Amino acid sequence: MQVLLLLVLLQVPAPAPVRGDRFQLMVPQGWRTLNGGGDVLIEHSTGASLLVRRIAQTKNLPDYAQHQAERVMTPLGFAKLGGPRFFKDNHDEWVEYEIRGNRLSDHRRILYRALRRDTSFFEMVYEAGEDRFDSLLTEAQSIASSVQAVIETPPVRRARR
Repeated sequence: MQVLLLLVLLQVPAPAPVRGDRFQLMVPQGWRTLNGGGDVLIEHSTGASLLVRRIAQTKNLPDYAQHQAERVMTPLGFAKLGGPRFFKDNHDEWVEYEIRGNRLSDHRRILYRALRRDTSFFEMVYEAGEDRFDSLLTEAQSIASSVQAVIETPPVRRARR
């Protein structure tokens, strides 16, 4: 029985790291990277998407999050912005909003989150169809929570002769 369990565990591929602008996050199987580099945009095989980007340091995270959530909802028809939810501990602080609206005839739900992790700031936008939103929400939040700042050393400059 233990051998069978070990074989099953070995067959599940580990999440793969994806790099963005001075950050990385772990992307599990079933998601594919559409855009890497500055911002990271990943898409699930069901059509759900998650955008993660590094943002400039902000003095007032709640105000920034509200402004950006309103910006995200602008292209949606009949959009409704839910109330803010706040979280804070020693290393993380975030503000998130749930947005409901339509893209053409498709009912969409979006979870917008602005995050301060230690001294780095990020924003995440998870979007899925109304009927599929909850099924991938935990996985999308796990991916977003895996974001880690990557400290890059500046390139070595060579002395000119």
